[in-house]
Amino acid sequence: MRIVPRLRGWRRALAIILGVQLLFWGAYALIVAGLQPAGTLELYRLPAARALLASEQGQSSAFAAGLSGPALLRIPGWQPVILYPARASLLTRDETATGIEWSLTCLENPCPKAVTAYAGPFDPMDQAADWEKFLRFDMVWLVVATEIMMGAALLVLLPVNRFSRLQGITGLLLILVGVDAWLTTFGALSLPYGWFPLLRYGTEYLMLTMAALAVNGFVDWRPREAWAACGCFIVVFTILLGTMIAGASFAAIVPWLDAITLTLLLGYGVVALLRMGRTAPGPAIRVLAILLVALASIAFDLFLLPPPTGFALQASVLAPPLTMFGILFEIALQGHRLNQEAEEARSDLERQVLEQDASLLRSSQLLRHQERLIAIDAERQRLLRDMHDGVGGVLTHLLLDVRENRLTAPEIEQGLQSAVDDLRNMASAIDAGNEPIDEALAMFRERMVGRLVRSGIALDYRCTLPIPAPSLDVRRLLSLYRLLQEGIANTLRHASATRIDLAVEQGDDGAILVILSDDGTGFEPDSAAGAAGEGRGLANMRHRAAQMGGRLGIESAAGLGTQLTLAIPIAFAAGRKA
Repeated sequence: MRIVPRLRGWRRALAIILGVQLLFWGAYALIVAGLQPAGTLELYRLPAARALLASEQGQSSAFAAGLSGPALLRIPGWQPVILYPARASLLTRDETATGIEWSLTCLENPCPKAVTAYAGPFDPMDQAADWEKFLRFDMVWLVVATEIMMGAALLVLLPVNRFSRLQGITGLLLILVGVDAWLTTFGALSLPYGWFPLLRYGTEYLMLTMAALAVNGFVDWRPREAWAACGCFIVVFTILLGTMIAGASFAAIVPWLDAITLTLLLGYGVVALLRMGRTAPGPAIRVLAILLVALASIAFDLFLLPPPTGFALQASVLAPPLTMFGILFEIALQGHRLNQEAEEARSDLERQVLEQDASLLRSSQLLRHQERLIAIDAERQRLLRDMHDGVGGVLTHLLLDVRENRLTAPEIEQGLQSAVDDLRNMASAIDAGNEPIDEALAMFRERMVGRLVRSGIALDYRCTLPIPAPSLDVRRLLSLYRLLQEGIANTLRHASATRIDLAVEQGDDGAILVILSDDGTGFEPDSAAGAAGEGRGLANMRHRAAQMGGRLGIESAAGLGTQLTLAIPIAFAAGRKA
């Protein structure tokens, strides 16, 4: 069951690599065929072109293909002329120079074996020189510029990708490709030093080592293989250094070193391909295919490209620009895929968020419903307790006293009135719960004023609280109503008062002061503390004040009336409300 996916991944990777190779070499063949200059220079090749050159009536010039430096050209019947690489030089007739043979002598180093001299009309020579300049120099400058710029860009962007090892190695590889191209083409002229060959070939093998590290990074970084690649470079560089110190020529060992290093590198690429076939990661295989194209182009130039009878474009010169476009295409492809994945992830996230919102909404609605049920049940239980402790308790005691014939008709009326008052307090507290305290007390005054008028007592109410006034919850408001009801009942029973004042004002430390006073006979609070009935009078009022988190003050004296001052902290009231 595991072999089939591996074979599929291996075949897919091989198909990608062969396809990329086919595209590159097809493009290379088309470019070489399309960029070849029109016509041929074989008619003007020396020495066969001497007869044709003698009959030439127009402006004549000479050109030598494959020069590495200046050379002196001698042609019988013409003055000697200095030729330069990729440049056509004009010829001047000299009838006295007839006894010499034609010759081409390089002035700096021995002429390469592939150097070919041409002489003829100026236009074909100039076109051929421009073509060679484009192939040998302009294309190299394009490679140098593009590779170094891309490598530098990758190194500069390292912090963005958290100093990716693969990105750093790839950047160094691109820079080394550009440096190697410059040293190979222009280094000998720009750096005419004895140690230049060591610099040139050392850079080349360092570039191949960096290519091996890049392959290692693309597949799956393995430190042992990385150290092995660095060890191979050290061995090769030691061989080059020993050759340089011994004074031997590099021409004998460099071809063998090239063959060995390229074989090892290509073999390592095949091993990496087989390893990647287990999982077949598409992006890594495509980039590896691009690297193998570059290596194949170098091998083609070193071993398969014949001596330049014409002006063929080297594959290793064309490979870097094309591989650069391949890498850019790969980056664009990955960017497009990343955008698609990001869009799909965003859509999926939006869907999940919507589902989560709907779930949270359902949960919130269910929670609010349960909270309402709990609140309703709690309010029901509270009402039952209030009715049992308030109206129920009064009616129960009243019923027992009536059965025992212990009450007179006025006492029965008073008990029934107390039960009715408590029931009205409960209804008023429920109706005015969480309303501003000034409005709740105004409702209490309207409810009590009729009863007090029948008893000959006037009830005055005033409020000086700022608007909006604080509010109390139902339980505290009911306790306040009962406290005031108890205070008014005591006034009716004991004080012989003609006037009761109810006031609400702002106290110290943010408290609310509820003041109930009368003009009755008054009493001594200290002597009343131990009197009979204290449990149903002052003690009840103090208990209700404590339930509200407040404190009750009693001021009275014989003949001076009574004043009850209840202080309720606003913070306590607001906290209870919340």
